[in-house]
Amino acid sequence: MRFLLTSCILFVALAGQVSAQTSKIVSGSTKFSVKFILGTCNGTFDAPRGEAVFNEKNPENASFDVKIAASTFKTNNNSRDKDLKSDKYFWVEKYPDIHFKSSKVEKKGDKYQATGTLTMRDVSKTVTLPFDAKKNADGTYSLTSTFDVNRLDYKIGEKDWKLKDVVTVNLQATIK
Repeated sequence: MRFLLTSCILFVALAGQVSAQTSKIVSGSTKFSVKFILGTCNGTFDAPRGEAVFNEKNPENASFDVKIAASTFKTNNNSRDKDLKSDKYFWVEKYPDIHFKSSKVEKKGDKYQATGTLTMRDVSKTVTLPFDAKKNADGTYSLTSTFDVNRLDYKIGEKDWKLKDVVTVNLQATIK
């Protein structure tokens, strides 16, 4: 009887580990937009990279450790891109990554939210990022998040009447 009980406990523990295994980000995109005096500047970064633990049945056990290479953005204007890579904005030589590491994930209605630390340049702040999760037929998950960031909170540029402070970010990732 004791053997059977021990075996059941072991099986449940192993099943829990399998359903919450660590996944890699295998594809994705990062887009942003910010309004300025002449309209809206749209741009992209390379896909996010990192690890995720996610299962929609146990979102409280989820975690994310995601990085985006700060030097990979493109706005279709070489002069502007060069300026944004400088120490006035992203300072990519000194701070090569934008990093988000979650500390809590929870379900809110039919969506999720991840609370954690967002670091850009040398500034780290606690943020809550909303996201949608969809399980694909092949077992991967598609995660999408749209959120606003005040660039001045992270020392990305200075106050400027020609450029708005709030940047909208759209992050998409497929984890496997």
